[in-house]
Amino acid sequence: MKRCIDSYEALRGKVPSEVDISFWDAVVISAADEDQARAFREQIAQRKERNLIPLVPYHVFSDPPGPKVGSGGATLHILERLHNMYGDEQHRMRILLIHTGGQSKRLPSHSALGKLFALLPISAATEFQMFDLKMAMYSPFLAKMKAGVFLTCSDDIETYTLPLLEKSSPPGQWSFDKSGFTALAHPSPISVGLTHGVYVLPKEAQSATTCVTTECLEVLQKPTEKLMRDKGAIFEEEGGSKKEFAYTDSAFFFDCSVVDKLIKFYTQIKPVTQEIDAYRDFLQLLGSRSRSCVSQAGDGGAGDQLGVQQILQDCELHVVVLPLSKFYHLGTMQEYIDNLCFSETFAEELQTCRFVHSKLIPFEDCQPTNISGVVMRSLIHPKSTVPRSTVVECCRFEVPVKLGDMCILSNSRLENLVDRVVEVPGKAIIFTVSVKSDTCKGYVTLAFGIDDDLKLAVRDARELSYFGKRLGQLENHKLVTCDSLFKTSSAASTLWEAKLFSVKPTMTEAFLATVDLVQAVLQNVPQMAEEKNIVKMSMDDILRCKDIGELLRHQNTLFS
Repeated sequence: MKRCIDSYEALRGKVPSEVDISFWDAVVISAADEDQARAFREQIAQRKERNLIPLVPYHVFSDPPGPKVGSGGATLHILERLHNMYGDEQHRMRILLIHTGGQSKRLPSHSALGKLFALLPISAATEFQMFDLKMAMYSPFLAKMKAGVFLTCSDDIETYTLPLLEKSSPPGQWSFDKSGFTALAHPSPISVGLTHGVYVLPKEAQSATTCVTTECLEVLQKPTEKLMRDKGAIFEEEGGSKKEFAYTDSAFFFDCSVVDKLIKFYTQIKPVTQEIDAYRDFLQLLGSRSRSCVSQAGDGGAGDQLGVQQILQDCELHVVVLPLSKFYHLGTMQEYIDNLCFSETFAEELQTCRFVHSKLIPFEDCQPTNISGVVMRSLIHPKSTVPRSTVVECCRFEVPVKLGDMCILSNSRLENLVDRVVEVPGKAIIFTVSVKSDTCKGYVTLAFGIDDDLKLAVRDARELSYFGKRLGQLENHKLVTCDSLFKTSSAASTLWEAKLFSVKPTMTEAFLATVDLVQAVLQNVPQMAEEKNIVKMSMDDILRCKDIGELLRHQNTLFS
């Protein structure tokens, strides 16, 4: 992966064709709505202005208004938009399409700016966001890729080893030059196959020791272990270990013949009225030994889902087998901590470090002794405690902080006006968002427990759990008033919609107010009554009121 990163570093702020380095002809990002799209465009514009990304066309398209369309529906909409922009030129372009629509409810510290723009602790001359890595990670495939679209998600990382390219490629070596679809396949434990797409491959794929392209027999979507065994999808490692694995999905490529089919289909059926999944519904019926059943999707597939499956069922599907590869998912709080803080293979393959693009506050030549966590683009007091299992990103802590284990701290500030060590309990995610609305302007610091379920919907709000405590229990201790936390018209309540967090005039005040709330919750200590005119917001509120410009200003002035 070092070659990918080094090659990308050489492209920052440059036009790839002018420095004779292969790169994407266009990079396209999906967004859930126009508000999210504006936030993405603003960040891309800033990064382009600062010469942090290659100088190629970038496009951000929001999903069409109306019902959710899923990653597949978004792809259809985007392909039509690109065709309207580029016309026949699109048939000569290699396009990277990154799906990143959604609210990141399982890793909410990245909800405001988008998980695609999350920092990674990669040891490079310039900071690396997931956006940078996505563009760099697949670029070696361009050497053997025809025109088409390479589709990926925004919260996973694939590391792999490719054979060195030679002018005369030996038979059977990898390529993305075949008609139809070409997908990446990674060896994974059977347990991973239960929740992912699994490719049924010819038996000779088992003996592949380097990257190779092969036909795909079938695609299984979230199969049972029995189905994997019945279909011959499970392989055994060579060398006598008898360790079993299956080849699972990640990103995939499709050529212009598929693009044309999809655009024609979309023209006939738009607007999309059902969620179409790009992985499940595009690949569902593919494979030379395709199943006779029409669909596995939930209720058996219907309408738009069935339509897209049927128009693609005659397309070829090849798989690039990557035996020396690993798949990392960073979509949840636990996965984020596990990979950044504990995974030795993640650290080795991505060349990460634990204190990257960060500085210490000068303080009597004090040497840090308790900062062992992952600290990215932050200014931190040397007397702080940051355990090995904790991540700090885009923070400025001018006073000592004592952070607990298994924490994520993001986009927060503590000015040196605070006259105490600020303690943050363990297993917490805490982050600050600037907000602006017709009724208020300021900052909100939000905090949740690592184990909190922000998506769980219940009829009785008192049954929701916050830091392991039922809201009804917290109401009994006079910590919250459930009736004031939620909209009265809501039939079901979620923690995502709970108005727990106060709007404050400064980032420091917002951070302290929320840390005090969490400490009170954990200790069952009633808080002092706040002024009646204090505005409180939920996670749902802040996404509608977020001030992206101010949040980016915070990040750009961390060291000034």
